[in-house]
Amino acid sequence: MVISKQRRFLILGALSLAALSSWAGRRLWSTTAELRSPSSKQPPLAAKRAERLPEVSTLYEHGSSAYHARLFADEDGVVLLRQTGFVTFRAGKAPEEHAISLGPVAVRRGGSLVFWRAGRLREISLSGEDERDLAALPRPPQHLLASEGQLAWIQMDPQTGASLQTLSAGDVHVVYDSEDSVAAAVMRRTVIFWVLRSRDGSWKIGRVDLDGQHQMTLAHHGRPPAMLALGPDGVYFYDGPERGVRKLTFDLGREDAVSSHVICSPLVVSSRVVCAHVGGLFDIPGSGTAPRFLASERAGPITAMAATDDRAFWVAENGNDQLIVRSVTLAGF
Repeated sequence: MVISKQRRFLILGALSLAALSSWAGRRLWSTTAELRSPSSKQPPLAAKRAERLPEVSTLYEHGSSAYHARLFADEDGVVLLRQTGFVTFRAGKAPEEHAISLGPVAVRRGGSLVFWRAGRLREISLSGEDERDLAALPRPPQHLLASEGQLAWIQMDPQTGASLQTLSAGDVHVVYDSEDSVAAAVMRRTVIFWVLRSRDGSWKIGRVDLDGQHQMTLAHHGRPPAMLALGPDGVYFYDGPERGVRKLTFDLGREDAVSSHVICSPLVVSSRVVCAHVGGLFDIPGSGTAPRFLASERAGPITAMAATDDRAFWVAENGNDQLIVRSVTLAGF
């Protein structure tokens, strides 16, 4: 059969359009998968593991900003701190709310909370009773830290730098002074790990014992880590998308890559590393292993996290000045 030139042209045009549509569809799927993944270099984990994801539980909602909330978790339960109160969560029980002005900075210390308010450092039990005065502090600390009954805090002065302080026989005791500013800090027993930022823009991670002994890593350049997380085998931090999650041994002697080219902020470490990123959570089961998608979070940005060996907990911003607390199991996943 003879096909005219005009008809041949129309057939070729239709075939070209079909091929272009097929390519565009494949490209759109690929781009969407990359956006859903913890890293642009990882496969679309959410799509592959959807049938295996553990169920997410919503524990609590409140009309206050998630950006001022903190979470603490251990085997005895979870504590949510807000500037205007705190909530305790225990397995099998309804959340217990306590209205109290905690001020701009507070920390859990075992069965109590330590907080700064109106020029005083104060403590209150998790039952909401027995509030007592600890010490006079004219200015709120930049960081308030606690571990195994120990307490320390960091005061910051724009002119002189940072001062690490603690209580000794009921009096304020200066442990260590630094000319640098502090970007992040955590406490393990009697040792404080902190990110020190120098005036030249470099940063280091230091460790200070409450007896005043101090040591530091070599200087790094670029944006300093915004937070540190304690793990069973070292201090973890997120060093930007290129270097990803890093682990530093407690003696500061060795730094290793846990997972590169991932976005992990905030992060928490229990039996594994749990990371937040846009759209949800993923975990890193072990050093050098691929991240695994763990849970979706569609409400808004995740602002705080905590974890035990069995569960991960997080706070997300659910609209303007609305926070939501969720939980997901880690056991068996």
